[in-house]
Amino acid sequence: MSRPRILVMTAAGKTGSLIAAQLLAEGFPVTAFVRREDARSARLRGLGAEVVAGSQSDLRDLRRAMSGVRRAYFNTPLEPGALRAAAAFATVARETRLEALVVMSQWLASPTHPSVHTRETWLADRLFAALPGTAVTTLNPGFFADNDFASLAFAAQFGVLMLPYGQGRNAPPSNEDLARVAAEILARPEAHAGRTYRPTGPVLRSPTELAAALSTVLGRRVRYLDTPLRLFSKVARGMGQPDFVTAQYEQYAREYQRGTFALGAPTSVVRDITGRDAEDFPQIARRYVQAPEAQRRLGTQVRLLLRAAVWMGRPAGSAALHLALGDFAAARPSLSADSAEWTGEHPPIRPVLLAGD
Repeated sequence: MSRPRILVMTAAGKTGSLIAAQLLAEGFPVTAFVRREDARSARLRGLGAEVVAGSQSDLRDLRRAMSGVRRAYFNTPLEPGALRAAAAFATVARETRLEALVVMSQWLASPTHPSVHTRETWLADRLFAALPGTAVTTLNPGFFADNDFASLAFAAQFGVLMLPYGQGRNAPPSNEDLARVAAEILARPEAHAGRTYRPTGPVLRSPTELAAALSTVLGRRVRYLDTPLRLFSKVARGMGQPDFVTAQYEQYAREYQRGTFALGAPTSVVRDITGRDAEDFPQIARRYVQAPEAQRRLGTQVRLLLRAAVWMGRPAGSAALHLALGDFAAARPSLSADSAEWTGEHPPIRPVLLAGD
């Protein structure tokens, strides 16, 4: 009996590429949807994927990609147009009578959030839930561990982990675990239809505890520096992060400070679905510290200091330009932590496993 073809959106991304690789390794035919042909798409093709390059908002590209597909993974990059992409995907999914769909949503998804990306994610979830005849499974991860390594170079070179987390806590999931969960559901979707899952890491950690874990992995003392959002935004802009991304990130950092990502975490979703324990932060960090910028060198330190001096002299981006706050006429937007509707739909804080327990 032939296995169903599975479409993986954002297949060149950090999570999508891992999902595609796992499904191919299990013998599933995979269509990998990418923005453009490059070395990453060539690697997927080399693994056996059929590669389709195109725009997530172009119905013609999506119809090409979804031809012969019975199951799919949907995700959109953190960039403008998430709702347009979701609407186009839902339209073609309905035309092709997609059998099963795994959606990468957000723990914060809320219709009144100051992040326009998060508001559009909430709306997209409703679109997918209304697909007739499609078994939809939603993943609601919190703040990915990948975000914690945004300032890895400064931690490795100068022993300072600069993040704007306040004293909030999180059980950060790895890209690898999220991919394993999604791939397992796509391979055997029957038991997961209509379910929503929140994969997390195994331990809830404070930023100080993240820095302590990095100290062990890097072999040098690393201290956490609670970084003002304005300063962090300048660094992000200097490192080439688009202002749209930084504007959304600032809202997520405020949620982090308010403890929204600690709510109900950690969960056993990774182990329950994949049969493997979720990766803890030190295990994840060992992969990231292999990067060239994490190797302590005098030349790297001098370059970082010179760049940082230039970045500090430039203005930070304006978040308001990228949040579409004109959507609100009378009532103001509210963080999920401050939303009675959101907190009413999410589990209360309960005793959790803390680092060192």
